[in-house]
Amino acid sequence: MVSAWVESGLLPGAALLIARGDDVLVERYWGRASLRADVPAGPETLWSIASITKPVTAAAVMACVDLGRLSLDAPVVDYLPEFAGDGGQARLEVTLRHFLTHTSGLAGFSRDNLELRRRHAPIDDFISSFLREDLHFAPGRWHLYSSVGFGLAAEAVGRAVHTHPRALTGYEEFTLDLLSELGITGVAFRPDEEQQSRAVWVESTGQEGLSWEIGNSRYYRSLGMPWGGLFAPAREVLRFLQAFLPGADGPGALSTASRTWMSSAAVNVAEAPATVAPTQRDVTWDPDAAPRTSVSWGIGFEVKGAATNDFMGDDTDPTTFGHYGASGTIAWADPTRNLAAVLLTNRAWVSRWPVQGRRAAGLANAIIAALG
Repeated sequence: MVSAWVESGLLPGAALLIARGDDVLVERYWGRASLRADVPAGPETLWSIASITKPVTAAAVMACVDLGRLSLDAPVVDYLPEFAGDGGQARLEVTLRHFLTHTSGLAGFSRDNLELRRRHAPIDDFISSFLREDLHFAPGRWHLYSSVGFGLAAEAVGRAVHTHPRALTGYEEFTLDLLSELGITGVAFRPDEEQQSRAVWVESTGQEGLSWEIGNSRYYRSLGMPWGGLFAPAREVLRFLQAFLPGADGPGALSTASRTWMSSAAVNVAEAPATVAPTQRDVTWDPDAAPRTSVSWGIGFEVKGAATNDFMGDDTDPTTFGHYGASGTIAWADPTRNLAAVLLTNRAWVSRWPVQGRRAAGLANAIIAALG
């Protein structure tokens, strides 16, 4: 299936890795990491994993919980006093759990998002904007996918670890150290020149030629966004996912309890109505689709639940967890089968290629049929 997508020109390049427990069953690469530079995709390719970065940030939060430096259920204002603003009682009730399950009431992106990108604002300016963002509903009422919440969660990590005067630099150092302890290396929030030469060029972003283009611009690659800025080889994405399968080495850098919290449903609520923050939603949101009546989320990972799923398919177990990224990346794991799958591509999700004809779901179904 993946080979056909690349050969037909649907995808410039792709990596597919599948593992059962620690055993890698499939590792294949197709096409070009960059059509412009005519660079083939392979094991050393750095993929822009976009929002698959979010579970990585959640892992950093949970590592701080393990260390007693953060609590999932303490008011966020205990760690980020500026968040209180003058917004009333609801802001005082928001917790890190709300941030990491997308139930805080914050929108997908800040009102200042485009202005910040157009002027090449540093990451700290995004956090300052996030701290001022409105709540669109009471914490816990609905699910609304929010990069804002993950940016603020990373800021809380940085302030909690005190490894650098700048909180987000401290967050990056702490998170990369955590990944290293989990056996994950060769990843970058801000790729250096050598890493840039191995990074994919993402097609169909809708931002072609802009100096702040997602995935491709030097500015984007230098931001280090904790909600979507990590670059990684495919094997390392698989290793991260494997860390949450049954029997994975632990507790180690991340306690068994924290791994369970991340990969199991912590909330199950309805999606916020389409009228809520419609201009501040994630680029993959389809405003014409009916809001989901039941959305399951762990601490960082989406959990499939009983419904069919656009990227985890129909036949995986309801306990299957995972995430996708706007750059065209997918990662999921079915704990009942001890099975993990990673599909990394360099055609953006906004082109709708994964959901047209339910391609991504069909791939998940085929994997279960062949290996489940």
